[in-house]
Amino acid sequence: MSNQAILVMLGERFLQARLNEGLEQIELAEKAGVNVSTVQSLENGKRSVGLEKIIAILRALDKLHELDNFMPKPPVRSASLLTNKNQVRKRVSKRKEDKQDSEPFQWNKTIAASGD
Repeated sequence: MSNQAILVMLGERFLQARLNEGLEQIELAEKAGVNVSTVQSLENGKRSVGLEKIIAILRALDKLHELDNFMPKPPVRSASLLTNKNQVRKRVSKRKEDKQDSEPFQWNKTIAASGD
């Protein structure tokens, strides 16, 4: 699916959620603290409205708990649990022994052609 198709699909879902709550666009906008044009843009899927505004609208629809279904907390894999200092890993890098030593950079170094 393209990004635009996903925006349209999400817009349809927000529209249906609003209708299920019996709210007009202006009522939802006021309850969420956003402009009515934001609600319209979201429901039409014509443009992205920003994550903060989506969260505000979800909160106004009493659907904030649905974020857990949208993107549940990923499980922690055993390899990424701890570093050697018992700290939670924040990034992945090669181990020092796995890194290959490369030649230092030299200006004007001739590179041998393959097949010579």
